[in-house]
Amino acid sequence: MDLLIFSNIGNDECVRGILEKDNSRVLRSVVMFAEKEGLTDSGIREYIASLLANDDNILSELAQSGAAVGDDLYRLAMLDIERIYDKLFCAAHMKYSPSGNDTGFCEAYKDSIRGITASGSAKELLDKLIMHYRNLGSGVLARYNAFKFDGEIHGIRRIDGISFDDLIGLEYQKQVLIDNTSALVNGRRANNVLLFGDRGTGKSSSVKALLTMFAEKGLRLIEIPKSSISEIPQLMETLRHRPHKYILFLDDLTFETHETEYRALKIAMEGQLQAQNENVLIYATSNRRHLIRENWADREGGEVHVNDQMQETLSLSERFGISVVFSSPNQKEYLHIVGEMLKKHDIEMNADIEKQAVVWQMNYGSKNARCAKQFVASYIAKLK
Repeated sequence: MDLLIFSNIGNDECVRGILEKDNSRVLRSVVMFAEKEGLTDSGIREYIASLLANDDNILSELAQSGAAVGDDLYRLAMLDIERIYDKLFCAAHMKYSPSGNDTGFCEAYKDSIRGITASGSAKELLDKLIMHYRNLGSGVLARYNAFKFDGEIHGIRRIDGISFDDLIGLEYQKQVLIDNTSALVNGRRANNVLLFGDRGTGKSSSVKALLTMFAEKGLRLIEIPKSSISEIPQLMETLRHRPHKYILFLDDLTFETHETEYRALKIAMEGQLQAQNENVLIYATSNRRHLIRENWADREGGEVHVNDQMQETLSLSERFGISVVFSSPNQKEYLHIVGEMLKKHDIEMNADIEKQAVVWQMNYGSKNARCAKQFVASYIAKLK
């Protein structure tokens, strides 16, 4: 099939099977697709709809960046879509109901694919595709709300759906994060954020709760291991013209003085000649206020210009516009957290439970929200 804009789909196994009337090849492709990604019982139509929605081409590139689609480009795309609609969308009929397992796709993507599949004309199909590109983009970044990046972007099918209602005693910290993230999703200037403090106090959970709150408004979360920090500039360029807003999430971040990744992070945050992305922020959590480990020897010897070394060590933390501290609660606050968690299970706090919670905390070695959560899980398990 001679296509100009959507030429990539001509290499697809199922498409070749349809054109060559090889029903076995088509059925194999449709069944595999339906059981992994299927949302409707229109097997072939949805397969083609998904293929088009996830195609990388000049039309999808322009549309998802918010750029105008010129009349000539639209006309050429329409010629392609008319051929696709006649020879693929309507020529081959196959009903297949998937088993209904969770695809892990975000709701906006599922709604868009259903709409594209239901298109009743070539023009409607093209217009819905362009809207899909503008609202969601194409490829893996269009399908999910959360991702992992290790040089490649992988969608996370099952997300820890924690909400701010689950985080007790962090009202100030939550409000700072909500205000800054709200500015990001609404297209206003916002800051990179460092969440630091005692272990188990809700730093990582607070970042995850932001996704729960803002996913429907276009926020996406990308988790990045320390080993991939040097590739953040490349990732930022990939995200620059996408329609969503992104938080790059660096969890439990610290550096030894001999590690060089922190320099790459400094450059990614501030230091490139290229302008910073308006749709990407970096949120990092750490148990340390100063992310690069420092010892007395760094201050007392080794370097001739000791102050220069100290400035290098401290400069990374200072590139986060907002720093939010998370401190371990005192015993009264710890017991309050336990009590509020128990209320969610219709259990009222009493003196006996308080005593058990204190003993648990003493064995745990620290009073924090994680300790409270683990005590509540253990207590409920014993009741059942």
